[in-house]
Amino acid sequence: MPYNEAMLDLNRLRILRAVVASGSVNETARRLGYTPSTVSQHVHTLEREVGFPLVERVGRGIVPTAAAIDLASASGDVLHAATKLAALARDLREGATDRLELRTFASAAYTWMPTIARTLRHEFPGLTLELTINETDAAEEAGRADIEIHTELPYASPMTADGYRRIELCTDDFLLALPSDHPLVGSGPIDLAEFAEDDWVQYDFRDEIATGLAARACAEAGFTPRYVARAQDHVTGLAFVAAGVGIALIPELAAAWSAFDVDFVRTQNPTPHRRIVVLVRNTVASNPAAARLVELLVGLAVEPVAPHGPRH
Repeated sequence: MPYNEAMLDLNRLRILRAVVASGSVNETARRLGYTPSTVSQHVHTLEREVGFPLVERVGRGIVPTAAAIDLASASGDVLHAATKLAALARDLREGATDRLELRTFASAAYTWMPTIARTLRHEFPGLTLELTINETDAAEEAGRADIEIHTELPYASPMTADGYRRIELCTDDFLLALPSDHPLVGSGPIDLAEFAEDDWVQYDFRDEIATGLAARACAEAGFTPRYVARAQDHVTGLAFVAAGVGIALIPELAAAWSAFDVDFVRTQNPTPHRRIVVLVRNTVASNPAAARLVELLVGLAVEPVAPHGPRH
């Protein structure tokens, strides 16, 4: 079928959005459970459907074209509507009595959501909880689910969305992840400037909030970190630290589920941190399951989080 008559494939649009968000075929494959070759095939097929290039090769990687970025952005509302329609059809087929859509970022999903999901399953047996991971934590992406958990820069304007109530859950300090043989293991709190001469790992260069906080904190401490490795995700970043490649600033919530052999120390002068907030759609605010989910979130947010590795 000629591209000017073809109906665009929604799954390929979803894959394109993930590629644009991560900037990587391999990372998209890891997140979505595909092989990299399958992701590439879907993108190339979508290129034929739309009739223009979506990615350009740069070195050993790819860069989305400006047209791909525009297409991915414009497809967000369509994909969201399609997801809601599919969920409604499933509810009608299975006789589900209630459903909540929740969007969150990865470390909150791994650290908090298993406990919340278990509690809600026990207290609301007819509830279906649909959880998705934020492709980006940008403010313009807020307002797509019933309940959303986001991170914010502490010096940035509060995130809001029309038709939502905003609740600030907590602040999340960044810890310094050190290889287990680092001479300052066991110290702390310790001035960040003490690490000016270390080799550094950028633990997730796609996370604009994390990279922005690290850059600002080091600047306040009077130095520019010497990055010897930049990881595409926090798991690889922590693996680099464990291997002795360098040190890295890690959100405490992410450190909570790290199984790597690393040590964590708190820094001072400054202590970088991010805000964690929840947005609740006004139309679900009176829903007992939604109210209970928020209550559980608030309770978990005030509990101290202990990293799996040694904490100092």
